[in-house]
Amino acid sequence: MKKIELLAPAGDKESLIAAVQNGADAIYLGGTLFSARAFAKNFDDEQLQWAIQYAHLYGVKIYVTVNTLFKDAEIDALISYLDKLYEFQVDALIIQDVGLFDIVRTLYPDFEIHMSTQSSIMNHYGVNYFEKCGASRVVLARENTLEDIQSICQNTSIEIEVFVHGAMCVCYSGQCLMSSMIGKRSGNRGQCAQPCRLPYQLLKDDQVLPEKYPFILSPKDMMTIEHVGALIEAGVSSLKIEGRMKRPEYVASVTRAYRQAIDAFYEHKKIDLQPLIHDMKAMFNRNYTLGYLKHDTHLVDGDYSGHRGSIIGEVLYYHKKQKRVGIRLKDTLMQGDSIVFENIDKGRPVNKIYHQKKLVNKAYSNDVIEIEFDYYVDRGLVRKTLDTNVVEKMQQTYQKSPRKVSISMEFEARIYQKARLILKKENLKVTVESQQEVQLAHNTPLEKQRINQQLSKLGSTPFIAEHIQINIDEGISMPIRDINEMRRYATDMLIEKLSHQKIHHHSRQKMSTYSQKSTSQAPQFYILVHSIEQLKTVIQYPFDTIIYPYQERIEKAYEICQKHQKKMIMMTSPVMKDDDIEDVLSSQIYSQIDTILVNDYGAYMAFQDKKLVVGQGLNIYNSYAAHHYHQPYLVSLEMSATEIKHLQVDLTHCLVQIFGKTTNMISEYCPITQYYFGYQNKHCQMCKQGHFALRDRKNEKFDIMVDNKCRMHLLNAHTLFYDQFKQLPVGGFLIAFTNEDQQQVQMVMDDFMQMIYNQQKSHIRQKIKVTSGYFKE
Repeated sequence: MKKIELLAPAGDKESLIAAVQNGADAIYLGGTLFSARAFAKNFDDEQLQWAIQYAHLYGVKIYVTVNTLFKDAEIDALISYLDKLYEFQVDALIIQDVGLFDIVRTLYPDFEIHMSTQSSIMNHYGVNYFEKCGASRVVLARENTLEDIQSICQNTSIEIEVFVHGAMCVCYSGQCLMSSMIGKRSGNRGQCAQPCRLPYQLLKDDQVLPEKYPFILSPKDMMTIEHVGALIEAGVSSLKIEGRMKRPEYVASVTRAYRQAIDAFYEHKKIDLQPLIHDMKAMFNRNYTLGYLKHDTHLVDGDYSGHRGSIIGEVLYYHKKQKRVGIRLKDTLMQGDSIVFENIDKGRPVNKIYHQKKLVNKAYSNDVIEIEFDYYVDRGLVRKTLDTNVVEKMQQTYQKSPRKVSISMEFEARIYQKARLILKKENLKVTVESQQEVQLAHNTPLEKQRINQQLSKLGSTPFIAEHIQINIDEGISMPIRDINEMRRYATDMLIEKLSHQKIHHHSRQKMSTYSQKSTSQAPQFYILVHSIEQLKTVIQYPFDTIIYPYQERIEKAYEICQKHQKKMIMMTSPVMKDDDIEDVLSSQIYSQIDTILVNDYGAYMAFQDKKLVVGQGLNIYNSYAAHHYHQPYLVSLEMSATEIKHLQVDLTHCLVQIFGKTTNMISEYCPITQYYFGYQNKHCQMCKQGHFALRDRKNEKFDIMVDNKCRMHLLNAHTLFYDQFKQLPVGGFLIAFTNEDQQQVQMVMDDFMQMIYNQQKSHIRQKIKVTSGYFKE
């Protein structure tokens, strides 16, 4: 059995050292371009070369994240960047954009590609699709359960990677437009502003409900260290730690903990995980959840979205005159630690500790102490958010480079010949010879034990001798300094060889070029509805194609379309687990319809016997992504009108959404059931009790729709509307309705009729809150 890989994050040089020295098998990091963590420090070219050489010395792989969507205008810079990564000997690329996938496969067929979790792959059909396309690995969605993962591993021969620790997105990665639509900071471009970590109010029928969970969209952190063995047995190839934005000591603590847990499993040992968990929590935690992996229903606490640290004590009183807080400690507190007062969400570094009216640098459990603090607080828990003891302990795990590379050594000395030393590490070896010939000893001969002793002196190097073989003639003599010099030269040569291993050997292949083909046909209009009531309204208008989601009453929708001689396209969700796909394949409607609008790679793979339209869930953002498909496609909602106009594609196949509330989030998590039950109570039916929405700090209202799979769809506060659509030379336009009532649907349809057929100016902007989205960028 191949040992599972431990994959750690690195946002800077110190974090990379911390990860390597604490036992990571591979590191993922970002360069200065096209990384999904654009606000991490990341690595410039010089730092990246150093990182690769340092990691390769220890047998650690480097995976570079290029996991954003890219624009056509960025293609030249992107290819230059890929050239560097290939030349630098990066082990693999982590990719989201299918256009970039095709570029890499064309230019560098031997460059290993890992499909990012941003690709929203969550079923074996999607995995098999990229296996067929040439990917080496797929990073599954965090929402996959252990059972999902096991089934997927059994149905593919490529590697499967899963997240096991760290921050969780409340929305499916790659499907979140929240930050993008409210602040033009796109998660798909590595610029997420994390609006899920902000407070929201839950509304029911436009009334604010009493506050229970202000941070109702902010998940806990995932921690699955107790289930490492189950993941190994499921067939997973790589366990991934989140944290490229975290400090080096955090990376050290988590990598160290999971390294020990993995090794204990393979060695059939039981270890006490609690000290390791304590250190991880001290570095950063939002409280822990097992997440979807083990069907944990307690995903959100909702009262706080930042680092919780650990409870250190309780406030007893506040001395106004001296501006001191009295605290009864429940654990040790040291000068230099940082604390937060939970009741007022304010804190400070602990510079002075008063105990029994004396200054001390350390206080203990049950001590009553005083801390200087300017803000009034007279009750509540106190949390330690920085533990200097743990920080120093973690720094010691990597600052003196304790990790060693096992090598074998062969020493040969024959009289009147030069001595020879060979160092081997797997398939690499170096050979050095002594400067002088070995002589016959006149007095005390050189013994094997002394040679072994000198060769073993590897303390200042990254090596440890696993095996030393010594073959010498009897009665030889040579200076000890010669043996030491041979050892030093050989280790330097091996360091150089390991650090500069060449894993890529091909020259760049020829790049495909594309040109634009304009459409001579009149654009077609597609009308998306989400209810029978909406359908009955739009069916009266002279538009031939209706899109209806795969949900309850779809057979009724099909019947209505048939009756009115309309073509119906069935739309599937961006979230399709294996069971969801099997459900569609076995349904009656599947045998009746001939065209499906698909929004994930699994559905695209599974429904190949149908005519397909590629939906927005597949994030077509550039000409190369568009050319990946041979079917009509909806372009990304994050493209500007100018970018759409300049796509180098056959524009006949290009479709653009020009009206509709965008789905900012799609999630397995439901804030409605969280509010009423305090946990995820699936299919609780509370969403049927009224119209629910979330309201943010700026008083913007985001409507909540819950689908028949009990997944939450959070709609944008402003409806996307582009009234200059006639300027787009494309093959079709999408008008999308989500939760609008019949009166609103009729108003919008009448308005479009006037624009399309009577050349009238639109009045939609005067009637509803709209946004032009990215069209006017």
